[in-house]
Amino acid sequence: MLDQLDLSAVRAVALDVDGTLAGADAQVSERSIAAMRAVAALDIPVILLTGRTRRNALDIARRAGLPHVAIACNGALVFDPVTDEDLMVNPMSQADKQVFAQLADELDMDLTWWTKDRMFVAGEGPIRETIRVLNGEEAEIGDPAELGELVVMKMMAWAPSDRMDVIADEIHRRLPNTQRSMDSLMEAVDAESTKWHALEWVLGRYGVDPASVLGAGDGGNDVVWLSRIGFPVAMGNARPEVHRVARAVALSNAEDGAADLLERLATAHGAR
Repeated sequence: MLDQLDLSAVRAVALDVDGTLAGADAQVSERSIAAMRAVAALDIPVILLTGRTRRNALDIARRAGLPHVAIACNGALVFDPVTDEDLMVNPMSQADKQVFAQLADELDMDLTWWTKDRMFVAGEGPIRETIRVLNGEEAEIGDPAELGELVVMKMMAWAPSDRMDVIADEIHRRLPNTQRSMDSLMEAVDAESTKWHALEWVLGRYGVDPASVLGAGDGGNDVVWLSRIGFPVAMGNARPEVHRVARAVALSNAEDGAADLLERLATAHGAR
């Protein structure tokens, strides 16, 4: 299906990280780094669009030498990796923080909350281990009772995937701006600070029409923004709702599918 896309018409590319750019080991391969660098060298903006921390997104951008604005914390943070300047910082409201924390408590989910520079968990548990694996960073032990005093960019809650299947609708009903980013993870950011809001702002900065954007993702939090660009691609490992909005399917992240897609893009624009 990738062969059916006219990649020569692409003017920018947006990439989710976990489940997309990062492999099954949660690491971004040297092949993917080289492919991003090759596309950026063609004056095609390569925009990281991730739920990961600012620090982690900055590391990926600098490894690839990307000069383009990056998006972290599921859209709540937009920054320039060259100058290290924050361009947009949109924290969650007090009301949304309270509702999400209550949901995690009532539905027996493991909770984490992130400020611009720090990550907190209530104790050792599945979500702390998930953060270790995905971000390669250690979350601090914090007290959910202190949430009201913090400027929180993003919150997540973990439950086994089969239980998340059961409770996801209730979470959406009580806090509509939540998104299921992975099988066992539900995320919340400010309602006006999703991946799409951030990407739309960045594309405006570069003067790029969303219709000419190539994007790749795998999770429920990628559905909205993928559905609003011209070249939406689902990873082979993507959730069913991502496949439904995609025009094409890439190899899985375990097969370096994002690198393969970027290499095809570079070739379509004349790279050798």
